[in-house]
Amino acid sequence: MIALLLWCSLALAAAGGLGVCVLAARRTVVAWKGRRRLDAEGRLGMTAIAVVEGDAVDNACLSEADSRVLASQLRRLSGSLRGTSTERIARFFESSGLVEREIRALKSLRAWRRAKAAFALGDMGSPDAVPELLEALRDPDSAVRGAAARSLGRLRAANAVAPIVFALTERQLPVSVAGQALLTIGPDALPGLRELETAGDAEARAFAVELVGLLGEASDVGRVLERLRDSSAEVRAKAARALGRLGAEGAAEELRIALQDRIPFVRVQAAHALGAVGDRDAVEDLLEAACSDTFESARAAAHAAARLDPEAVRSATRGGNGGVHLREAVDLLEASG
Repeated sequence: MIALLLWCSLALAAAGGLGVCVLAARRTVVAWKGRRRLDAEGRLGMTAIAVVEGDAVDNACLSEADSRVLASQLRRLSGSLRGTSTERIARFFESSGLVEREIRALKSLRAWRRAKAAFALGDMGSPDAVPELLEALRDPDSAVRGAAARSLGRLRAANAVAPIVFALTERQLPVSVAGQALLTIGPDALPGLRELETAGDAEARAFAVELVGLLGEASDVGRVLERLRDSSAEVRAKAARALGRLGAEGAAEELRIALQDRIPFVRVQAAHALGAVGDRDAVEDLLEAACSDTFESARAAAHAAARLDPEAVRSATRGGNGGVHLREAVDLLEASG
């Protein structure tokens, strides 16, 4: 029995020693690779600048390892560049075959490799990747879908607007990822978003209206105004908020009607919007709502009234009248000077 325990102890000691040796060797290899990469980045820095400046670069002279390092440098640069510089970077990635390589990687059996490829394609800036990235929005892995949406935004792919919105409504993308992708596409996303304002899916309508409020212009007010009468309360609330962001003074009458909406959070957004568009004719309605509505709606109405007509709010609270929300609004007015 003692001999068996002795042999077990020796075996465990040997295994521990071997593990330490493996870890030391791995650490040495990682450090060596890190030094090698730093050396390559220093050596290829001028080559990356040459690509951005449009100078000729001979891809054939680059090893596979150097190509990966150069690609990484250019991807980092592409995030802070616009116009012809990004086009040159995209042409480099296309001509070097790196775009095609990452497109092929989107079919990998390993989810992490597909996600990495989807992310890289956005930084490469090549529109050739858009069809495959649209397919990747339906990938079974959430990380791949998120990376694909992010890259479609980076590529400003206007034809990705509807697929991204419907991926959101189907719970395939988080709101933050879908919203950031569409905001990155920018004004080019507006035609697609305008079409989605009347989509059959209420969540798609609400999301589209909200983004139109962020990206839109004066010509969008009429379409957004129609959504104040939408069957979905969420759409009505997003429409009121969008009208406030668009500064739609012509929507003031409809927003005053929305103060009577049966859903409290719609009334909240209507009050905020009236304050944002500067409708002083709404002050009387807002004061009434501040005294009689539910908590959040009354508070929003009080703050909107204070924004529009501070003196009217002060007058309403004299003698201890006006309710808690109007008194709070007055206190905030006094605190702000």
